[in-house]
Amino acid sequence: MVISKRFFIVVLFAVAAGAGGAVWLFSQSDDPSRPSPGSAASGSLHSDDGRKRAAKFFSGQKNYDLTGGQEMKPRW
Repeated sequence: MVISKRFFIVVLFAVAAGAGGAVWLFSQSDDPSRPSPGSAASGSLHSDDGRKRAAKFFSGQKNYDLTGGQEMKPRW
């Protein structure tokens, strides 16, 4: 019985994808009070502080000074 190289590679990728999906599926937490291993709150003592710093960093200036600007013109 001869197995072609292409068939072997397809089967190998399918097995790898199935194994990866099984690991991801079974690594999810069933208990809502216990965070899953990949979540940001797992083991982090400063998760609330980190959230506040991230919110401050990503929140932009709400009021922009729009006076004295150049009129937008297409360059063609």
